[in-house]
Amino acid sequence: MKTKLLTLAVGISIAAALPVLAAEEHVVPTAPKDYLAMKNPLTDKKEVVEKGEKIYEKKCKKCHGEKGDGKGSGADKLETKPAVFIKPGYLKGRADGQLFFIADKGSKDTDMDPFGPGSDANLSKDDLWSVITYIRKAFTK
Repeated sequence: MKTKLLTLAVGISIAAALPVLAAEEHVVPTAPKDYLAMKNPLTDKKEVVEKGEKIYEKKCKKCHGEKGDGKGSGADKLETKPAVFIKPGYLKGRADGQLFFIADKGSKDTDMDPFGPGSDANLSKDDLWSVITYIRKAFTK
């Protein structure tokens, strides 16, 4: 009887902990040093921001949301939720090269695919930097 009660108690404890374990935040891989050293070569001139916005609208908004809130039309179907760019301090705490690395190479174990040269999206480096310029301009809190 004690064994059955102990087994039941352990089972209930594990079941109760599952939602907490599932809700753990995805750890974004840290970019290699050569990426972390990168600085955005583009300025936030109007034409750069507009180009980045157009690309964001086509390639990023579905998951990251129109407002950078991670609540795009496709986000609810994702197991690992997209980054919330409007979270206070999120963008300020990220190096340009870190953002470029994720956009270029994707994020392992998530639905964030690579978008850089040679990927299916095949965006140029300037395209990626334009998107990063737009994201910083539009969503930095």
